[in-house]
Amino acid sequence: MSAPREIDQTAGGKAQPASKTMQGIVLIVDDENGPRQALRMLLKEDYQVLMASDVPSAKAVLESQPVDLVVTDIRMPNQTGVDLLRYVRAQHPDYEVIILTGYGQLNTAMEAVKLGAYAYIEKPYDNDVMLDHVAGAIAKRRREQERQQMERLALEANRFELLGRVVSGLIHDLATPLSVAGSHLELMLLDNASEQSVHRLNLILSQVSLCSDVIRSTLSFLRHRTHQRVDVNLSELADSCLELSYPILRKQSIQVIKEYQEELPQNVGDFILVRQAVLNLINNACQAMEGQEEPQELTVRTWSEEGMVCLSVRDTGKGIAASDRSLVFDTFYTTKGDQGTGLGLAAVRNIMRGHGGDVDLGEHEGRGALFVLRFPLEAPEDRQPPSED
Repeated sequence: MSAPREIDQTAGGKAQPASKTMQGIVLIVDDENGPRQALRMLLKEDYQVLMASDVPSAKAVLESQPVDLVVTDIRMPNQTGVDLLRYVRAQHPDYEVIILTGYGQLNTAMEAVKLGAYAYIEKPYDNDVMLDHVAGAIAKRRREQERQQMERLALEANRFELLGRVVSGLIHDLATPLSVAGSHLELMLLDNASEQSVHRLNLILSQVSLCSDVIRSTLSFLRHRTHQRVDVNLSELADSCLELSYPILRKQSIQVIKEYQEELPQNVGDFILVRQAVLNLINNACQAMEGQEEPQELTVRTWSEEGMVCLSVRDTGKGIAASDRSLVFDTFYTTKGDQGTGLGLAAVRNIMRGHGGDVDLGEHEGRGALFVLRFPLEAPEDRQPPSED
């Protein structure tokens, strides 16, 4: 992770690297350089500091990057700190604001508090008082962020529950036509068919069987049933997924690069669900590169580390925007517009959680996206017996 920066965004200001890990981002707004710099010196050891000399430049900062706290003087040319407070409350209601007020401005300060300012501090202020108020405002901001995150998680859980009810019915209904298709394919294989036709029919039959396996596995997953866990070699599983994905890989002329660790330890897991997770990542990678002129490369790697066995899928597509990185695993979130459902990566995440592992959007150099699956190595006694239907 790159070191945070301390930034002076007043006219002519240049970004300077900060030496310590920051606890929050504070924007100081004051038209006088002396008080502005004094407050910066007080806060820079613990916080990332941004500065602005008036309300318009403060708005420009707020629109260019997030902050946690705005500390603003009330009396400034043209527009006041109260004007800035109104703007913050309208455009960034989750940001905290501290008002600095001089002697004789108490009524204005009280108005600011009514408008939602965290506090007002009279000039000249005591440094310890200022530090306490800044720490309190940042702590309040963090609590609000945690509350919002819990609300999002609760909403996601409710949506998943509803989705499970709807999807379980749809998936159950798909089982019958798949069974009929499989039966007819088996009958066709009994007829006198050419060797090439037999190969193609067997491939189609294997895909029908895969769909049936996925249906059974998904229904059990939605019903919270426990599957039999077996030894899984991620390198061999990756090869089987690449074979199943061969038609789309060939259609897009995607070069496949395999980087498998020799004698990779086996983890214990539900083979069908793990295979589905890897297939989802491969399918996403193919979609990310579809139609691009640059060379399309898919790299699948396996390795072990600190009690974990890992698999990564990397593509050379356009990559994932910084604003989307924290959201890609959320249910129904998609960057594909009408072409996406927002379920693939959410399903991968839940499969990994069910295995006591995790999925990460990794950091790497160059184009594309890198997704990493990490499974804990389990002892043979951790295998679970098959459940009775």
